[in-house]
Amino acid sequence: MSYVDLAQEIHIITIKQSKEIMMKSKRLASIVAVAAAAAMVLSGCATGANPNNGNSSGAANSAPVLSFAKPDGPLSNNSNPFVSTSAARGEGYAFAIYESLVQPNLLDPTAEPTPWLASAWKWSDDYTSITFTIRDGVKWSDGQDLTPEDVAYSIQLRKDTPEINGENLPYDSVSVSGKDVTVTFTAPQFVNVNKVYGLFVVPKHIWEKVSDVSKELNQTPVGSGPYLLDSWTAQAVILKANPDYWGGKPAVETIQYQSFNDNTTLTNALVAGQVQWGWGYIANYKSVFTDKDPKYVSWFPSGLAFDALWFNTAKAPFSDVNLRKAVSMIIDRQVLSDTGSTGAAAPLTSVTGLPSGVGDSFIASEYKGKTYKVDIDGAKKVLTDAGYTGVGEALKDPSGNPVAVTVAVPSGWNDYQAELQLIADAMQKNLGMQVTVEAPTADTWTDNLNKGNFDASLHWTDNGSTPYDLYSNIMNGTYLVPIGEKATYNFGRFDSKEATDALATYAAAPSQADKDAALATVEKIFIDQVPAVPLLERPSWGQYSEKYYTGWPTAKDPYADINMTMATATLVLTKLKPVA
Repeated sequence: MSYVDLAQEIHIITIKQSKEIMMKSKRLASIVAVAAAAAMVLSGCATGANPNNGNSSGAANSAPVLSFAKPDGPLSNNSNPFVSTSAARGEGYAFAIYESLVQPNLLDPTAEPTPWLASAWKWSDDYTSITFTIRDGVKWSDGQDLTPEDVAYSIQLRKDTPEINGENLPYDSVSVSGKDVTVTFTAPQFVNVNKVYGLFVVPKHIWEKVSDVSKELNQTPVGSGPYLLDSWTAQAVILKANPDYWGGKPAVETIQYQSFNDNTTLTNALVAGQVQWGWGYIANYKSVFTDKDPKYVSWFPSGLAFDALWFNTAKAPFSDVNLRKAVSMIIDRQVLSDTGSTGAAAPLTSVTGLPSGVGDSFIASEYKGKTYKVDIDGAKKVLTDAGYTGVGEALKDPSGNPVAVTVAVPSGWNDYQAELQLIADAMQKNLGMQVTVEAPTADTWTDNLNKGNFDASLHWTDNGSTPYDLYSNIMNGTYLVPIGEKATYNFGRFDSKEATDALATYAAAPSQADKDAALATVEKIFIDQVPAVPLLERPSWGQYSEKYYTGWPTAKDPYADINMTMATATLVLTKLKPVA
């Protein structure tokens, strides 16, 4: 989501779990490295990335390779699809290699899901079990058949290994009968249907030999997807079309995934036509990108998700709800939208944090019409009444300790950096807090969040067909682990049995009235306890070019999310084709 400028190294690829490599790479930023990297980008990358060098995609001779890029900085060679911080997951190529059971439309909950590795499926009436019928004729890239046993193994692996159960699904049992695989859960999964559909499958004969799945680097991945890993270098991850793909060989022969240091360098590559899809923020995107060519598209679909300021509620000073409330009251969300995203991400208005339009029907009656307002005087009163001194000058907590915090977002994530700096300035100016703003590498930032080694940070929530994920990501006790251990969500260690129980009730409630009552409880806890401060709607940053390749999802044909790092990217990859 952000990028440094061309005066820094441009697209070093090494994966998201090697801190040492990252830190060394950061010190390598030099004009010489920049020039070399820039040259590789403008030529489509050195190692045969140009489709004219062996690419039989049928694209015009001048067409660059189909490239997907993000501003994640240095990466390391880890293609483990189960690890969210691996390069494969972070950059998205995991879903060119591995496939999900079903392809749901995450932008339209009413749309019929597309059968994928499962040719059919059926839920029980209470959503506590689902039976998948596994497609015939699918082979792994090593030539072995994909079987129902592979599917059952992939799900059982998640059940037996909590570290890789990133979906946080409450598995009970998995069984096979002929072509059918039945999965049961300990609670109804009405709110998690898309997560269940999106479960990807790995080959049992490969992964059963792995001693620790959560630490496996998987550098020679065997998958069933439309593409095969061809090469992994410091310049680009190159994939070739799978000639034996069950859905037919893809129309695009070669694709690549690149990682830039920041939004600026990624933007330059997009504008130059050397990257065809970029996940990142472009300041003044119309004049900078879309106005440059009628084939350049910026599309920002959003749903039930938001960007928020997450607090570490397990340690001072944000263990005090009064300080959390005061910070929320001084933030001007409209300014964040205008300055941070140049209007691409709309400011949240409802005190529930639910995005306008798509979230309106979920707002409890108690909170309808109640909106966020900047109230500096009110924030100061909250702190003064709670026993703080030096409010607005040099803030001290009720015990007389200076209130000093460190806030951080990754280096190069320009939109987040701009937003966080505005928040830090407001905390210092209006409340008198001592605020240090840091910009670590993306890997360091992620590791700190996961382990609870932070005071406050910007982060997003997942999208879903209901507000369950939005609130669960922040408040659900099922994610709760001690500081120092890795959390998959609830990074702020918010510990509320009432919230956890209400979320569980909402997920399992048999009637709409029961669901509404449980959701009203969730919203009340969220508003009263402020475990995080909702800021902006969370769009998918869809910047892409139709100049050389077509078939992308669009506002007129939103058959999938434009986010190419999600499991639905497999569907998009099968639809892309070169312009004749």
